[in-house]
Amino acid sequence: MRSEGYTLIEIIVAVTILTIIVAPVGTLLSQSMYSNIKSKEIIVATALAQDKIEELKALPFYEVLDKYGQQHDYTIESNSFSFLRSVQAQKESANLLKITVKVKGDNGVINIVTYRGKY
Repeated sequence: MRSEGYTLIEIIVAVTILTIIVAPVGTLLSQSMYSNIKSKEIIVATALAQDKIEELKALPFYEVLDKYGQQHDYTIESNSFSFLRSVQAQKESANLLKITVKVKGDNGVINIVTYRGKY
């Protein structure tokens, strides 16, 4: 007996096997894309916090205290992400400031603290 084509059962089996193989790969790709976006947001938030820390370290001691003695919150748009950056400088002693920068995004908060001495 000679077969001229595929039967319906053969096609159903082939499609089922293909679905069993493709479904996990699609899920893996989806999770990978989500992780990449989350990582990119965390990297951008860290860079924004570090940038502000470096800017404040370059200012004179009393100017930092005068400008940021109270907590300042403002929104920043960067790389299609929206962040809330919070900056505060606290006087720890007569010659020491504690500078705190927090950057909050959709995937968490980056918190960087540094100390600045008067020298």
